[in-house]
Amino acid sequence: MEKILVKTGIYSLILTFFLLIVFMKREESTTDFEGMTSFVVTPYPEFFFQIFRYSIITSIIAVIFVWLYILSNKGKE
Repeated sequence: MEKILVKTGIYSLILTFFLLIVFMKREESTTDFEGMTSFVVTPYPEFFFQIFRYSIITSIIAVIFVWLYILSNKGKE
């Protein structure tokens, strides 16, 4: 059981980190009421910290779901 939980944690952390690097945008555009558009670019250290944070949160959630799945199947045996 521990092997499965550790592998789930590591693989979900790595996978979500790479997916967030690919799909998360660094720049954000906002349009005010007069129609002016402004862009805000997140600096790289803050951007990678956000990605790492979201990856850790996703990894914890994945481990909890797998742990609950294992516990529910253990009771049926």
